[in-house]
This record gives sequence, structure tokens and C-alpha cells, in this order.
Amino acid sequence: MGDDQYDDGYEAYADDGNNAVDDAYYAIQDDYDIQEEQQEFCKVYDTDDFFTAFVQILLALIALFSLFVKRQNEVPRREFMTWWLDVSKQGIGAVYQHCLNMITASIISHNVRGDYELEDQCAWYAINYFFDTTVGLFLSVILLQIALGEAKRRNIASLMHTGVYDGADGMKHWWHQLIFWMVILSACKVILLLLLWICSPALARLGNFVFGPLEGNNQLELLFVMIILPGVLNVFYFWIADGYLKADADEAGKDEEPPKSAYKAPIV
Repeated sequence: MGDDQYDDGYEAYADDGNNAVDDAYYAIQDDYDIQEEQQEFCKVYDTDDFFTAFVQILLALIALFSLFVKRQNEVPRREFMTWWLDVSKQGIGAVYQHCLNMITASIISHNVRGDYELEDQCAWYAINYFFDTTVGLFLSVILLQIALGEAKRRNIASLMHTGVYDGADGMKHWWHQLIFWMVILSACKVILLLLLWICSPALARLGNFVFGPLEGNNQLELLFVMIILPGVLNVFYFWIADGYLKADADEAGKDEEPPKSAYKAPIV
């Protein structure tokens, strides 16, 4: 009798122990599956991934270098300080847009309308970036022209002549124009975010079709989305935007470098 009770108790203890081990195993397996599923999709930013941070820095350097190349090929060249203040508005605006694009990609990837899902943040970043450099550029130019017309009507000196930084208030004018440009970019981003959300079912299918072959190779996808695509589109975007952010032709002459032919060597 005592032996039977001992055997029953031992079996019950063994069963409980096995169940506990099984529960722990399945819990670990579930956590692993969740982590594996999360790692399956490309992310535009990950604090635990050095490669992602490296790509962010490299993108900023490429953007700055492209602005320098544009300066070297400009005819006639603006005075260096005028050019630097002009492109700094674009540079700061580009960093600001880049941050907004990462936030937008994260938001839209989890809020696609309908049943179709696209959780790939890199795909959404690429779609968002393409919209920024096409539809967004068109909207920003339209809003800039409207705002400049309003500034001239109200006689706001620091805003009515974009790209002009003369006089003691030159830096104040630049600062006001920078804030002016950032407000315009923010307004465009709100409009584009609404447009992306409305069109998200079709865009999700398009993103899955284009970026589906890269699934599983997150670093290659990140390289394409953060480096190759912006490297091509930035040339178009910066060139067009600079034409509207710099001074008009009738105001720019005093800020241009004299042509090389005008230089005369001193008589010794």
C-alpha cells in the first residue's frame, strides 16, 4: 500500500516536472519564433544593429557631397557664404525629412488600410521617399511660391527675398527662411502621409512586389533603400529645390563670384 502511494506520488511529481520543462521549452521556442519573425522584416532604424546606424551616417555624407559637387559645377558660382547658407537650408531640411520619413515608414507599416499587410519598413521608406521627391517636391514648390507672395504682400523683409542674406540682419534672414522652409516641409509631409494612408492597400501590394525578392536579405535591402535610391533621387530633388530657394536672377548678381576672365594679374 505504501509502495503504491509512493509510486503514484513519484509519477505525479515526474509528470509535473516534465510539464514544467515542456512549458519552459515552448515559451522559449515561442520567443524565438517571435524574434525570428521580427528580424524577417527590414527596419529603417534599429539601435541594436550597427549596420543600420552606419548606413544613416553614410547617407548624410553622400547628401553633403552631392551638394558640394553641385557647387563646383555651378555657372556662375554664388559667393561661397551665400551658397553655403542656401545649401544648408536644403541640408538641414533633408535631415529633417529623413527623420520624418523613418517615422512615417514605421507608422504606415502598422496602419495599412484593408486586410493586406506590408510590415517591411524599408519598403515603406522607399515608397515614401519617392513620393517626397516627386509629389512632395511639387507641393513644396507650390506652397513656397504662395508663401513668398504673401510675404511680399505683407512686406516681410526676411522672407520676401529668399536666398538674400545681405546686411547686418543677414543671418536673421537665413534663420527665418530656414524655419519657413521647415514649416513648408512639415505641411507637405502631413499631406503626403494622408495620401499614403489612403493609397496604402495598393502601395502595400506594390511594395511587396518590388521588395519581395529582397526579403531575408535585410542589409542589401537597407543599402538599396537608404543609399542607392536616395543617391539617384537626391540629384533631381536638390537641383530643382535649389532653383527656388536661392535668390532670383535680378537679386543674385551681387552674390556671384566674378568670372575668371575678369581677373587681372597685378602689375609688378
